[in-house]
Amino acid sequence: MKWDYDYIVIGSGFGGSVMTCRLVEKGYKVCLLERGREWKMHEFPRRPHEVRKNMFWDPIDNKFGLMEVRDTPESDVMTITSSGLGGGSLIYANVLYKMPEDFFKGWPGNINRQTLEPYYERVLNVMEAKPYPYDTHPYYRNTPKTTLLKKLAEEMATPPGATEKPSMVFPPIGVRFEGKFPGHQTRNIHGALQSRCNKCGDCDIGCNIHAKNTLDLNYLFRARNLKEAAHKAEVRTHAEVTRIEKKDDHYVVTYVIPEFPMQENKFTAKNVVLSAGSLGSTSLLLKMKRYGHLPLLNKWLGKKWSGNGDFISLIFKSKHNVDGTNGPVITGSIEYKYKDYADGYPHGMFIQEAGFPVGFAWFLSGKVPQFSGLAGLATMAAHHVKKYIFKVLKIVGHDQINIGDEMAKSIDRAEFTKRCLVLLGMGRDKPDGEIQLRDDDQALIRWKIDESQEHFTRIRTEMKKLAEMVDGVYVENPLTHLKKVISVHPLGGCPMGDSEQTGFVSTKGEVFGYPGLYVVDGSILPTSTGTNPSLTIAAMAEYIAEQIPEKHTVKTKDKMEA
Repeated sequence: MKWDYDYIVIGSGFGGSVMTCRLVEKGYKVCLLERGREWKMHEFPRRPHEVRKNMFWDPIDNKFGLMEVRDTPESDVMTITSSGLGGGSLIYANVLYKMPEDFFKGWPGNINRQTLEPYYERVLNVMEAKPYPYDTHPYYRNTPKTTLLKKLAEEMATPPGATEKPSMVFPPIGVRFEGKFPGHQTRNIHGALQSRCNKCGDCDIGCNIHAKNTLDLNYLFRARNLKEAAHKAEVRTHAEVTRIEKKDDHYVVTYVIPEFPMQENKFTAKNVVLSAGSLGSTSLLLKMKRYGHLPLLNKWLGKKWSGNGDFISLIFKSKHNVDGTNGPVITGSIEYKYKDYADGYPHGMFIQEAGFPVGFAWFLSGKVPQFSGLAGLATMAAHHVKKYIFKVLKIVGHDQINIGDEMAKSIDRAEFTKRCLVLLGMGRDKPDGEIQLRDDDQALIRWKIDESQEHFTRIRTEMKKLAEMVDGVYVENPLTHLKKVISVHPLGGCPMGDSEQTGFVSTKGEVFGYPGLYVVDGSILPTSTGTNPSLTIAAMAEYIAEQIPEKHTVKTKDKMEA
């Protein structure tokens, strides 16, 4: 039988994009299916009506936008994931952090920091990631939130239980700083057009000038344009996979256009790579097991879930200028090294400053009226009434003709946004959660904070200290007090293991019991990464792709080995 493709890749995030690129380089015929749309330059929603229509992914309510926010009363976690070509790279905060060596404890197949080091470097090179040029360029040095985080890190004492004093780190970030001026457009090493970062803070809602090194501009751009490839990648957006079936020596993949869910389309392939993320991949496979399409999936499906210790808080009324609208969302990180949990599970955590878009600051200013703006508006109105009365009574006045200053005073100063420091924390929580299906096939996460309470106590304590250091008011996510967390880094659900007795997939990413069916995304990580996980997910994809033999060698100097 002749199959439609050698490989069908489902999902275009840090696993799927890497796999698509490397499989094309190896000479395979590859089709990439992505449920969301392709977002080109200046297409991300910004105007209010565009945001209402195109920001969120909620197909049941006819929304097919950029990000999906999932929450149910019975779930212990609220999650935020992406939809669109490039997957999570479209809305993540650009940070590409290597996982510390001791955090690999318990990983299967002798996979450790040394194993992944060359693959880490390969991803960083392909994505052209570099540390924020705070120390080398005046334009980027003028980033108040970065200056404040650096100052706080220098002044901090060693916390109880820590093995050393916390330190400020500038990790590599996937942002373009090349160009003669902010916004200057040049080609990246793959030929895609990008702009130099203008510090707009839009990273998490889609970068409209493509200063963000998203996967559609590097790995996928290469896969779609490699001249020497036997087959360039075929990319289909608006393609949501609903079924995977094993038929003899191949797989049948069924997908629908989300806007027209009743019309099914089918493709066949010798191999399938599922890269829809922790929630997407796991929930799809759970449904395949429930309905008998892949009945041999083992007991580890859905297990070893973690939220990567994600924790968010705000510090209001800082005595320092923060100006969160100035700079990429994250530029630096305070790294904490702690003694292990009592059971020997390694612990460490990271606190990073977070920015937000200028438009969000205007939104808050409109929603939270301030006395200065209201007083200015009232004063300007009174002056206009006075001028009208003078005109009617033919009284000669000597007021200023230029009213620019009056108009400026009618605008809110937004001091609460200017002096608001957003803190993002993450670290080593316990991977003891489980993704389950409700009766209506919707995924929910069962995870208890109790076994990871030491992490959350430590991160809350340190964030409160930072608030005290800036004389600010500390406010944290209230759901935490209900033992519910918000996770932007969901991991696990299809954990790696040395055998089917210890995991769902092998260290080659192949599902036990189903040769040719791979899972390559954050769901296969057996523990939390502690750091931002994107780089580790991509490095694991590089590691897995390298173990797949070549079908046809792409003989070209252009082939990217690093």
